[in-house]
Amino acid sequence: MAGSGVGVEVVDAFLTELTRQGCGSYTLRAYRYGVLDFGRWLAERDKPLGSVSRADIEDYIGAFADGERGAGRAPHAVTDPVVVELDSGRPVARPGRAARTVNHRLSVLAAFFEFLAQSGLDGVWPRERVSPVPAAPQAGPRHGRPGGGDVPVRARAELRRREPQAIARDLDPAVIARLVEAAPSWRDRALLLLLSRSGARIGDWSELHGRHGALGMELADLDRRTGTVIVRLKGARDEHCVPVSAPFWTAFDRYLTEERGDPPTNAAWVGTRRGRGRPLSYAAFEAGLRHLGARVGVTVSAHMFRHTVATALVEHGGAAVAQRVLGHRHVGTTIDSYVHVDRVALVAALAAFEDRPTPAEARSAASGQRYVFHYDPSTLAVLDEIAHPRVVEDGS
Repeated sequence: MAGSGVGVEVVDAFLTELTRQGCGSYTLRAYRYGVLDFGRWLAERDKPLGSVSRADIEDYIGAFADGERGAGRAPHAVTDPVVVELDSGRPVARPGRAARTVNHRLSVLAAFFEFLAQSGLDGVWPRERVSPVPAAPQAGPRHGRPGGGDVPVRARAELRRREPQAIARDLDPAVIARLVEAAPSWRDRALLLLLSRSGARIGDWSELHGRHGALGMELADLDRRTGTVIVRLKGARDEHCVPVSAPFWTAFDRYLTEERGDPPTNAAWVGTRRGRGRPLSYAAFEAGLRHLGARVGVTVSAHMFRHTVATALVEHGGAAVAQRVLGHRHVGTTIDSYVHVDRVALVAALAAFEDRPTPAEARSAASGQRYVFHYDPSTLAVLDEIAHPRVVEDGS
């Protein structure tokens, strides 16, 4: 265990602990990939895991944030095309990774070193050593000013990136109608109607990750009599009942009678061409949706249907209704993702701002005056005559 990098047995012990804590398969996959990538980075530098310092974490996160493939390979490997400027011939800076991706990798390392400190694995990480991953802002004097020693400030080498809040992208109802109309099968049409009317995640049916979302439904999960479907939520795998309107059931009935057949699976959605008779996977559906979007002339993903439903629910029913339909565990998740300034109210406010009177006009309207200064009646009559001269008709 004293060699460079991260041993496979250490990674397995870490994943076993995460499994004991109830982490799902997607989380386990992401954490496994992150720790193995960090291990490769250490091995390339012939550095033992037990000697990792804060500076090493900073170097690794910096390389990862810059967009180096695997964060442990040469910046420009054979598989990475080098883009150069036409004038100078200098390489163009790599775009780098998103702040959320960098912060997630930092969280993976924080959880990993916390596990090492608590597990006490022989020859891997001494119990008395603190984690090299910065967990929180440090306290210290601010700019050397008196009285600033107890004010929390960020450490100079703070690694967490600020994550910009992006407005969720939704789809115009006319675009959804075009996608549904152009769908190549009743199965795809029914799925698009389900996504656009229920706000359910597309999910997956996978032997590795289990089943959840729309693709994870069995035939028994669709109740034609009550007009509802049961969707398993991602992560906790709780069941969630969602009502669906009539157009979906019409398309679903056509799919059952004309396309699905009698495959050896209880999955509601099955392949109709390649993979016929097997549960429809996320990869197959997403590839078909991208092809459909190209035909219609729009860029679309399955999750955009969920954003569309969520935005409409928040605007017309409020955050609590949206939380219930979307299946969020906490209403804060709904608020953070979808509660923004109402777009109609925003347009009205901007229009009122543009039509606002000038300060002089406002003062004049408040006092009933037509002019800024106070004039006697005779002067006002002269000013009115100048501003609005009377037309004298010629009697000849």
